[in-house]
Amino acid sequence: MKQHIIGLSGWAGSGKDTVADLLVAHAHFRKLAFADALRAEVADAFGLTLKELATPHLKSTPNTALRMRGAPRDFLAAVVLSLSVAAPDHRTPLSDEWLDLPRTPRQILQWWGTEYRRSQHGRYWTRALLSRLVEYQRNGEKRFVITDVRFDNEADTLRTAGGTIWQVTRPGYCGEGENAHVSATNGTRFQPEAVIANLHDVRHLQGLVLTEFIARDFGLDRASIRFAVNA
Repeated sequence: MKQHIIGLSGWAGSGKDTVADLLVAHAHFRKLAFADALRAEVADAFGLTLKELATPHLKSTPNTALRMRGAPRDFLAAVVLSLSVAAPDHRTPLSDEWLDLPRTPRQILQWWGTEYRRSQHGRYWTRALLSRLVEYQRNGEKRFVITDVRFDNEADTLRTAGGTIWQVTRPGYCGEGENAHVSATNGTRFQPEAVIANLHDVRHLQGLVLTEFIARDFGLDRASIRFAVNA
């Protein structure tokens, strides 16, 4: 079995997790994320479950447990400093209203991952993921899909390990709202080796994903690949 390390990039909601789940179900990949360690840290800090941080519809739902008033002191300081630097003409947002505003898991994860941990060490999350990847490789696993490539050093790390970057696109999803944070990207800047256009239903997406994987695994021309997708 050949080694495959696939890093997925694209706007939130584009279908990266669905693409990963298809590779897990049909090609025996192990699903990983740079955010696995991130979610574990945030869950521990705020007393939440991993499910509350990872479930798609909950990630965008404000949660009273995620108020900044109850946040760890170092994290709160890092966020306030970052916001002050980004908008020096605005007052530091340490008002009761700001501290008590329920935050979404997505926003807290973005702040914790970037304004807090990445500001401490630029390779904080890449080191955490590589440690897990190496351990799985030692146990004989060879196929990995990473669902959340957002920064240049993450793409570089996966390529150095022999991986490729796949961009997932979907109409109507762009760099606004939840995708406005500095960590959000459509993946174009990574010059992806493959682009998966999520235009129709899951069956169509499954065909695209498996065609791309089979072509790369066996060195085949994509146009020559024909297979039936189960209903």
